[in-house]
Amino acid sequence: MRTRVLALILFLWLGYILFGLTYVQIGLHERMKVMSEENRLKVVPLMAPRGSITDRNGEVLVKDVLSFNVSVLYSRIKDKSRLASTLSSVLDVPEAEMTEKIEKSRRRPFNHVVLAEDIGIEKAVHLEEIEMDFPGLLIDVSAKREYPKGKTASNLLGYLGLINRTEFEKLKHYGYSISDVIGRSGIEKQYDNYLRGRHGGKQVEVDHRGRQVSTLGYKEPVPGRNLRSTIDLELQSFCDDLLEDKRGAIVAMDPSSGEVLAMASAPSFDPGIFVDRKRSEEVSEVLNDNEYPLLNRAITGAYPPGSVFKVVTAAAALETGSVTPERSFYCPGSMTLGNRTFRCWKESGHGEQDLRRAIKNSCNVYFWRAGLLVGVDSIAEYGSLMGLGDTTGIDLPGESGGVLPSREWKRERLNKQWYRGETLNYAIGQGYLLCTPLQLARMMSVFANGGYLVEPYVVDSIGDVKVNIPEKKPLGISDASVEQIRAGLRDVVNHPRGTGMKARSDKVVISGKTGTAQTSRGKNHGWFGGFAPYEEARLTVVVFDEYGGKGGYYAAGTAGKVFEKARELGLLGEEYVDSAGESGS
Repeated sequence: MRTRVLALILFLWLGYILFGLTYVQIGLHERMKVMSEENRLKVVPLMAPRGSITDRNGEVLVKDVLSFNVSVLYSRIKDKSRLASTLSSVLDVPEAEMTEKIEKSRRRPFNHVVLAEDIGIEKAVHLEEIEMDFPGLLIDVSAKREYPKGKTASNLLGYLGLINRTEFEKLKHYGYSISDVIGRSGIEKQYDNYLRGRHGGKQVEVDHRGRQVSTLGYKEPVPGRNLRSTIDLELQSFCDDLLEDKRGAIVAMDPSSGEVLAMASAPSFDPGIFVDRKRSEEVSEVLNDNEYPLLNRAITGAYPPGSVFKVVTAAAALETGSVTPERSFYCPGSMTLGNRTFRCWKESGHGEQDLRRAIKNSCNVYFWRAGLLVGVDSIAEYGSLMGLGDTTGIDLPGESGGVLPSREWKRERLNKQWYRGETLNYAIGQGYLLCTPLQLARMMSVFANGGYLVEPYVVDSIGDVKVNIPEKKPLGISDASVEQIRAGLRDVVNHPRGTGMKARSDKVVISGKTGTAQTSRGKNHGWFGGFAPYEEARLTVVVFDEYGGKGGYYAAGTAGKVFEKARELGLLGEEYVDSAGESGS
């Protein structure tokens, strides 16, 4: 009886084994085949390098360099303890930390998980020599973004960041992967689609130890395209240095084409911190800095322009016939409108002022009276004509259009009527009016180039293809009006008592306008906007000094230095400087 029972158990056991084998061979055939192929075949991604960005002379501002990373494929690791000990020794990392990282890779056992980035070529070569002894260990070669000039032009160039899940869902159909980095600001963001390459890969066959046996397929990665910017690196670096320990912006632009030769914003940041995980603390500091170093003040910050705006009031007054160049107004140091007294910046007054003297002295009383004759809507009309109240169209993200008020604007936005006292503030660049430094550079270029509007740009070409062609929009302002205002702007800098004499140079004739804009904080913004040389302007410069005081001091002096540096670099051509620069009123 016992023998029969044992035989039955044995028979059932053998039947179960046969059934299992049959099920595995037939029922799980496809699944096992796929798993076998996955173990035998391995896809190795080949990352495409991102395109470089150079200045106008070919100097590299941003580029990709080779980076060696250590990764593991957890499913292939045979001896975790030995692997952790070896990596700890080679990479100079505590063994406990390396063990923890290897254990975390267990969450994605069939994916490459990076343990260490940018280990350097010496450590990479050493690990490659022993790679075969450690199944699951991989040395990846990838491209790492490098900003060799540090903080120079950081707000203009921008920075990179890892793509997030929402962005990936939108962009995955365009070849993006979840591990990609994308441009977050500046040129890196605006031209991301051109700068990023197209990733490739290869399919290889491996043996039971994970060693490569043969290559079955290969797709060449396509590098990103190189960009040539309009920036002059030496001038840009000079402007960045001038703004050190300040808050503000400097824009240097060719008034005849719109090419931006320098665009500095302060405080700035090092874009390299965003591509180096070891510098995450620095990233947090920048993101939480209450002085907003990531803000490009040249195009995103909008501020009251102060007296720099008086050139718009002057153009509106001349073109509408409200005043003639010879008509004068007496400035006793103040003006009363209704029951309120408005005071000129010079308490003792400027006396009789015609247009040219008023520009030179920045006389508020003259422009208050001219503004009342012109009216708010005509001031707004000419401001709009010169590009204020709207974006300039520059090829950078995040540009602000500022605010150019009018009667209709106030009624629609604030549901209030416009008062004559507000026209006084408007005429001298105060009140609701807000402008970016780039907008003022574009506006001042109208008087530098003889009366047309240009569209600023910062990228000249992609590869060998020129992508931005200068556009010139004639404004219809008479040559006579332009020349009258130009003469006044020349006096501002070159007359012994001009408000912008701090910008004066004995090497080149500079013309321009200072501005001091009051703020709600009780601290004034300082401005200077000007151009040089006087006869044939090659450069427009705007300096904005945030909460820095009067424009005639730091801003004008700084602009003078920028013009002289540009002359040294051969960016201004040649001009004879004579004593006529001191003739004025």
